[in-house]
Amino acid sequence: MPMKLAHNVEMLEVTLTRSGQPMTIYPTLTWNEAHLVLIDTGLPGAGSAIARAIADAGFKVEDLTEILLTHQDIDHIGGTRELLALAPDAKVYAPQVDAPYIDGAKVPTKLATLEARKANLTTEEEAFYHMLKEGFAIAQLPVDTLLKDGDVIDLCGGIETVFTPGHTPGHTSYFLRSSQIMVAGDAANIVGQRLKGSNPPMTWDMKLADESLDKLKAYKSSGVISYHTGYLKY
Repeated sequence: MPMKLAHNVEMLEVTLTRSGQPMTIYPTLTWNEAHLVLIDTGLPGAGSAIARAIADAGFKVEDLTEILLTHQDIDHIGGTRELLALAPDAKVYAPQVDAPYIDGAKVPTKLATLEARKANLTTEEEAFYHMLKEGFAIAQLPVDTLLKDGDVIDLCGGIETVFTPGHTPGHTSYFLRSSQIMVAGDAANIVGQRLKGSNPPMTWDMKLADESLDKLKAYKSSGVISYHTGYLKY
């Protein structure tokens, strides 16, 4: 069920299936009188589940005006095309560094890493490889607006772009200025009541990821939304 965190911020809760296993994600919804903004969109096939979560929060998916993507991974961009079919006027925003992996100009980093080791993949890695390859083939899409560190999107009280590379080369978090909530994507995970960094096996550059976690912790946030582990209130 959605969780209202501030007057214009709702954390959605959506359970999907990846490689036969349930996976819960926490996309973010923020709004004002003229805009309805979704941050991250799940796996391919997640569009209808996210649309239901948006409805549970009291909105209509067709009223989406912007979709912000934190980074290139398939479980963050995969539902975008389906949502755009329901809200065709919505604009897609993404980090400038990761945009070429989202629009198909470059091979996504996790897929490229597996392809480089293709002859020696374990059974589990091979299944993950095929899931990524099939998923990206249908999920890639053009990006309307490219974002760089420090950009402030004039939506819903101001959404600040916070460059947090490491998990991927262009991973970006979003600081919602009106509520002081940080949407951290995969740059942070909540363990107990503490903020931890990117999951090492899924991280492109762990040193950068650790530096990005320090950057997030330095913000005077009221709380952090982690895409895979929910909300930590400060």
